[in-house]
Amino acid sequence: MNEERLIRRIVSAAARSSYGVAAVAGEGALQRLAARVGIASGGVSVGRGEKLSIHVNVHLAAGIPAAQVAANVAEAVRYQVQRETGRAIDELVVTVDGIAPPSGPPA
Repeated sequence: MNEERLIRRIVSAAARSSYGVAAVAGEGALQRLAARVGIASGGVSVGRGEKLSIHVNVHLAAGIPAAQVAANVAEAVRYQVQRETGRAIDELVVTVDGIAPPSGPPA
């Protein structure tokens, strides 16, 4: 597995595990297939070179403050990438792409 794909997987897993994240954007079946063949990013873009830059798009759970979720995602992503690859992230952008509708029966 190449380094870019590994980093995308680490970032996606770290973002999904963050409190308040309903999903990482682009996680539908077609988006995952497109990401595997290299024609889409699957909600996570990785720019490599001398500097490591990452852009992750997330969907929030309803009723959760966006700023706090973005901070949680940034912290989790930075920690996991450093831990698993030994590389520090030079630039990290977390974008809130939408809010997931509340699940369960209406009140």
